[in-house]
Amino acid sequence: MSLAYYPGCSLHRSSAEFDVATRRVLDVLGVAHKIVPDWTCCGSSPAHMMDHLLAQALAARNLRQAAEVGEELLAPCPSCYQREKNAQIEIHKDDAFRAEVNEVLDKPYNGKVMVYSLPEYLMKFVGEEKIAAAVKVDLSQLRVVPYYGCLLGRPSDLIGECDNEQPMKMDLLLQAAGADVKWWNYKTECCGASIGMPKAEIQRRLSGKVIHQALAAGADAIVVCCPLCHVNLDLKQAQINSFLGTDYKVPILYLPQVLGLAFGLSADDVQLKKNIVDPEPLVKKAIAEAAAVKAEEERKAAERAARRSSQSDASLTGRDRRGPAEDASAGAAAPEVATPEAAGATAGTAGATQGADAEAKP
Repeated sequence: MSLAYYPGCSLHRSSAEFDVATRRVLDVLGVAHKIVPDWTCCGSSPAHMMDHLLAQALAARNLRQAAEVGEELLAPCPSCYQREKNAQIEIHKDDAFRAEVNEVLDKPYNGKVMVYSLPEYLMKFVGEEKIAAAVKVDLSQLRVVPYYGCLLGRPSDLIGECDNEQPMKMDLLLQAAGADVKWWNYKTECCGASIGMPKAEIQRRLSGKVIHQALAAGADAIVVCCPLCHVNLDLKQAQINSFLGTDYKVPILYLPQVLGLAFGLSADDVQLKKNIVDPEPLVKKAIAEAAAVKAEEERKAAERAARRSSQSDASLTGRDRRGPAEDASAGAAAPEVATPEAAGATAGTAGATQGADAEAKP
C-alpha cells in the first residue's frame, strides 16, 4: 500500500509550488505515494461553522477514498489536515456518529485511515537521520525561522504536539537539512489568516509583526507549511510595506522547497519562481557563502597539516645531522657528580670499615 496523498484545493491551484515541491521531496526520500482518487474539498474553515455533520461527512468521504490507496493520509495543507484529522478522530471513537456520517455518504467509510501533516509524517516515518543522509547542498549559511502559524500546533489534543506554543518538528527537519535555524518566540503567532478580507489593516499589522520578529531573530527567510500563511506573508508583503511604511523583502519559503534545495533539486524543481518575493538571490548567496566558508576551513586545515609536517621534518633532519655516534653518546648515561654530602658519606663509610678491620686484627 502507498501513502495516500491529499493535495486539497489550495495545493491543487493557488499554492501549486507547495504541491510540486512536496511530491518531489517524497520522491527523493523514496516515499511511494498516490493522490487520493476523486478527492473533494474537505470543507476547510466554513463548513464546520455551518453544519457539523456535513463538515465531517465531507472529510470522511476523502478518508474513504484514501483507504483505497493506503492506511496513512498525508495532508500538507494545515487546514485540510485539521479537518481530516478531526473527522478521523470523531468517526473512529463514536460508532453512533459514524453511522450518521455514513447515512450522508454515497458509500460508507469503515476504515482506519490515519491522518498526518507534512512535518509530522516526515518526523515519524522518515526521520532526521534519513533527511540528513539525503543532503547534497550545504545550506548552513541560509538563516531561517520556521513559522507554524495557528494550525500546526493547536489544539494540542488534536495535533499531539508536546508543546503547542513551541512546536519543534519543522525546526528539527530544517536542522537535519543543514539550514541555520534561528530561535524565536513568534513561531505560532497568527498572521491574520482570512481576516485580511474584511479587515485588511489587522492582517497587515499581524503579518508585519511576524516579519519584523523574524528579522530581529537574525533570519533572512521565513519557512512555512501553510498556503494561507504564505499568501499573507509573501503575496501581501508589498501591501504590508505600504501600510506600515516598511521596506521588507523577506523570502517566504515552503518547508519542502528548502528540503528539496538541500537534497540537490533545482530552483525549477521546487518552483521557486512561483514565490512573489524572489528567494533565488538569497539561496544562491547562502550556497556561495557556505562554499566559501568550507574552502576557508579546508585552507586552514591544510596550513596546519603543512606546519606539522614541516616541524616533523625539521626534527628528523636534526637527528640525521648528529649522526649515529652522537645519538649514541647523547643517549649514554652522564657520569655522576659527587656532591659534598655524598663525599662525606663515602669518607664516613671508609673510616668505619678501617676501624672494623683494626679491631679484627690480634
